[in-house]
Amino acid sequence: MSWEQRVKEAAYTSPSGNRLTFDFEDVSVQHTKRTTAFDFAGVDGTYIQTRGRSGRRFPMLCYFHGDDHDIEAAGFVTLLNENGFGRLEHPFYEPADVVPFGEITRRDDLKTAANQTVLEVEFWETLGVIYPSPDADLSGSVAAAVDAFNAASAAQFEEQIDLDTEAETITFKDRVESFLGEVSQATSRIAATTEKVNDKFNQVNDSINRGIDVLIRDPLTLAFQVKIATQAPARAQTAIRDRLEAYGNLAADIFSRPDATSSDANKFLTRDLYASAYVSGSVVSCINHQFDTRSEALEAAITLLEQWAAYLAWVEANWEYLAAVDTTAIPQVNLVDPGGQYQALLEAVGLAAGFLVQISFTLKQERALILTRPRNIMELGYELYGEGFEDQLDFFIQSNAFTGTEILEVPKGRKVKYYV
Repeated sequence: MSWEQRVKEAAYTSPSGNRLTFDFEDVSVQHTKRTTAFDFAGVDGTYIQTRGRSGRRFPMLCYFHGDDHDIEAAGFVTLLNENGFGRLEHPFYEPADVVPFGEITRRDDLKTAANQTVLEVEFWETLGVIYPSPDADLSGSVAAAVDAFNAASAAQFEEQIDLDTEAETITFKDRVESFLGEVSQATSRIAATTEKVNDKFNQVNDSINRGIDVLIRDPLTLAFQVKIATQAPARAQTAIRDRLEAYGNLAADIFSRPDATSSDANKFLTRDLYASAYVSGSVVSCINHQFDTRSEALEAAITLLEQWAAYLAWVEANWEYLAAVDTTAIPQVNLVDPGGQYQALLEAVGLAAGFLVQISFTLKQERALILTRPRNIMELGYELYGEGFEDQLDFFIQSNAFTGTEILEVPKGRKVKYYV
């Protein structure tokens, strides 16, 4: 049997059970093999740890032609927009449970290609129902998980930090003050966008700064205050991308330093206090944002999971390094999650990702079209959004990054995004 005989019919079955076939052209599939590289002092070479693979991603051009090509294409888009996951019968690869991910683009070739419609869509393979029940109050569960993490982290920090000497206490104080300055510089602009958040942010930071000499000898209270101060800007009513980027950059700065694997336990524990707070800040950001589109919610979920993966890899690298340097000096760090901090943070991240996936099915789906002629922006907007478009005008302009001339007339060939 030749490869031509192994090509099968292409079809998609929606969550409601409706099946529709379509034509196709060249196909491809991609996935990510999850790996982490560890370099150890005094050891030549690199240890690569494998963590399985991601789901497959199938980008496809779906063709509809004939007298009813426009009706068939519209019906296909309706199936793609259903909530839940469907079944892709791929013409060349194994069938998979999938979710249509991200932007769906429609192009109607009325003249140049004998009356056909082309839909560009990317299907992502999914494990299905791995998140909490949709009947659960996920937002409240995430908030409770963050509170549990704050308590576990503070208790674990107090248990593990070593401040037996004055020199260790002074060094610890310097490190804490340095991180406090970095957090304030990176997030103060975000906090300032919401008065109530800004007041809370400044109040907690002032409290820490004023009482640093006392708090430094009370690691439990200090650690808890650090979490609260770091998470405060996450509640600001500003772009979710800005908040996730701010926390992601703070974490990446720790992970990418030349001495990212700390040479002593106290240095690692202080960095970990803040690094874990940054991940939790991203979690709090996600449950304190009003998402408008499905793609925005799913992008936030991916960012959150990527931050967690980077954090965990950094923690494991430090455990390995510190254990190799001096196992007798750091027995408390060489234990796996003795206070439950990492498990608590993992639960918060997992619940937040589930929350984002769940709400994404209720949000507007991104679509796109290629203009076949110049269009007036108001006429085009009312055609795409219908009545009430005037309330969507600013969003329409921003989401497409229309220039001044394009606002006057959107040119032929321009790709236009809209959400329904």
